[in-house]
Formats: sequence, C-alpha cells, structure tokens
Amino acid sequence: LFIMEDNKMKEFFKKSGIVSIITSIIFAILGVVMARNPGEIIKLISTILGITILLVGVEKIISYVVFKGNKDFYNYDLIYGIIAIIIGILIMVYSNTFASIVGIVIGIWIAYEASLKIVLSIKLKNVGVASWGIMLGLSLMTLLVGIFVIFNQSSIVVATGIVMVVYAVINIIDEIMFMQYIDKLVD
Repeated sequence: LFIMEDNKMKEFFKKSGIVSIITSIIFAILGVVMARNPGEIIKLISTILGITILLVGVEKIISYVVFKGNKDFYNYDLIYGIIAIIIGILIMVYSNTFASIVGIVIGIWIAYEASLKIVLSIKLKNVGVASWGIMLGLSLMTLLVGIFVIFNQSSIVVATGIVMVVYAVINIIDEIMFMQYIDKLVD
C-alpha cells in the first residue's frame, strides 16, 4: 500500500516537474519575443486582454438584461459588466501602464517560484543531497532577478523578456536536478 502511494507521489512529482519545464520553455519563448519586439507585444497583450475583459462585460450585461436582474437578490451582473467594459477599454488605451503592471506581476511570480525552490533546496540538504547548494544558489539568483523585475520599471519590457529567459533556464536546471532526486525525497 505504501509502495503504491510512493509510486503515485513519484509520478506526481515527475509530471509536476515536466509541466514546470514546459512552462519554463514557454516563458523563455515569450521572453525572447518580448525582448525583440517590446512595443508590439505589449500592445498585442493589452488588446487581447482588453477585448477579453470587454467581452466578459458585455456577456454580464446581456445576462442581466435576459434575466431582467431577477435571477437572485445578489445579481450584480449589470454593474460587473459595466466595470469590466471600462477596465477592458482602459487596458487597451493605457497599454504602457499595463506593461508596468505585467512586469510587476511577472516579477512577483518569479520571486514566488524562487522562494519555493529555496525551501526545496533546504529540504534536499536535509535528506543528504550533495548538490542542494547549487539549487539554493540558483534559487537565490532567481529571487534577485524577480526583485529586479518588480522594482525596475524603466526598461521593463526588454528587461522582463531577458529575465524571463534567465528564469526559464535556471528553472529548467532546478527541475532536472529535483527530478533526479525524487526517490530520496519520497523515501
């Protein structure tokens, strides 16, 4: 029974590692594209996100009209729809501000991931993995990269693209190292 659970846990960790590597590859591709075409990418992302939010707003208003606001007492579809339409338009119109927000969110994500890897490297140390220090060093570098992205808004799009590539490479190395030691962590 415990062996089967260990095998399921190992499989889960391996699948999780593969998903993380695929996500990192996507991050790297997006990073290269952002670094090479920052203005166009931000406008494209702003337009896609703006239209999506705008369409959600339109759907909420239609829902409100169809149900005449009587679906239930707490039906906020009309106000939700109006606010979503306004936000969608603002995102499309103020794409430069949106770029700063995207940079901050990406920086927070990178710092968060790095924090998780720092904890994981300490766990690897506790189970006797010799290369835990490499993972810790890479994770600390990634944390610094995330903090850099959060606080440096001047050339955020190009810097974010480059940093996304660096993050992706470091994360792929971390995941490969982690996947090599799954057996030690689960046992």
